[in-house]
Amino acid sequence: MTYNPYVFNTADVITADRINSLKAFEVGDANFSASANIDWVKVSKSGALIQDINGFPSPIGETGKFLTTDGSVLSWQTVSLGSSEGIFDKADSSTVVFTKTGSGAAQIKAGTTIYVGETEVVFSTATSITMPTLTAGTDYAIWVSASGAIQATTNHTSAPSAGSWRKIGGFHYAPGGNATAQSGGNTTPQINEYSFWDLKFRPACADPRGMTLVADTFWADIYLTGVDAITNGSSKYNVTIADGSSPPKVPTMYGGNGSTTYGSYTWFEAMELATAFGKKCPTQQEFMALAYGTTEASSRGTDAVTTQMSTTDDNYTSKWGVIQAAGCLYVWGRDRGGPAAAASWNANTEGRGSEYNAPKAVYFGGYWNNGANSGSRCSNWFAAASGSYNYISSRFVCDHLQLD
Repeated sequence: MTYNPYVFNTADVITADRINSLKAFEVGDANFSASANIDWVKVSKSGALIQDINGFPSPIGETGKFLTTDGSVLSWQTVSLGSSEGIFDKADSSTVVFTKTGSGAAQIKAGTTIYVGETEVVFSTATSITMPTLTAGTDYAIWVSASGAIQATTNHTSAPSAGSWRKIGGFHYAPGGNATAQSGGNTTPQINEYSFWDLKFRPACADPRGMTLVADTFWADIYLTGVDAITNGSSKYNVTIADGSSPPKVPTMYGGNGSTTYGSYTWFEAMELATAFGKKCPTQQEFMALAYGTTEASSRGTDAVTTQMSTTDDNYTSKWGVIQAAGCLYVWGRDRGGPAAAASWNANTEGRGSEYNAPKAVYFGGYWNNGANSGSRCSNWFAAASGSYNYISSRFVCDHLQLD
């Protein structure tokens, strides 16, 4: 690591602009005799602590005299360096750190540095992830140990074995493959390569499980919302789908007690449930993207009832691995437009105020009996937001979080 130094003495006043423009400062021993053992210092924009030439970074827990900023003046003060635990460096911050190498195989990319506790683990070459026997429709966490082992497991809260471990990401092992054209996918279980996430490349919601990255832009739930979403998560394989005839349970933050269900599944309730997960219902633009690759102008024929994968359902998998993306059940959209009621107050919100000249709520994709009307660009602007129907469910999306 090389820096172009700036030589200064005790009389220098270093402004914030100069800190921003300079990468390093050379401290002469003659000027700072009390700090003769520190010759080089790197000063950050915020004046946060710094690294010396004897090692980047300085030894964990070392106490010494380092440069910080106080207004526009640099001064010495004695501080103790914190732990490096938490460092997660990737060779390319614009991509996820994992690569799919087979239906059930993956690697961590070369050039990845991870601190597990206070132990630096460096993957200088691409390294295979140790996999368990994979189960279709399951989310896996990826853990790294202080000894350099990297392993996938279904346990997202406890390490695979004894010792010091750190969870750094995960993926979804789907019950079928993604679409390669606009004709759906297949029923061969495999890793969905768009579901890989890591600590710096992931959905912006709290729980990244059961989601897939659409067009490098936003994340979508792989599955339609289930009736037990508040315990299973909003995207779960092989569960009963929530709709107007099978409403989901009410989240506790909105007054639920763990067993209370909505009496219906309206646009209002779908928006509320999505918010409980830190997610949203899709806009029309988002839906058209997430459903791309489904078999267009086609419907399933019968109600699927559950989030499943069959030789029928695989026709409606998208490029990104969104399952039952269209032609199975409509999903509520975020958009509203066109008056659904007269230019007057309408008490249609179940006691939560009224709407004046309320717009209609949209739903997307088509349901099992829509035939050729279904597809990735199918939209229906018929329903009032208070409507509840057995052919309308939901699928949630959230923003993409990418950190340097």
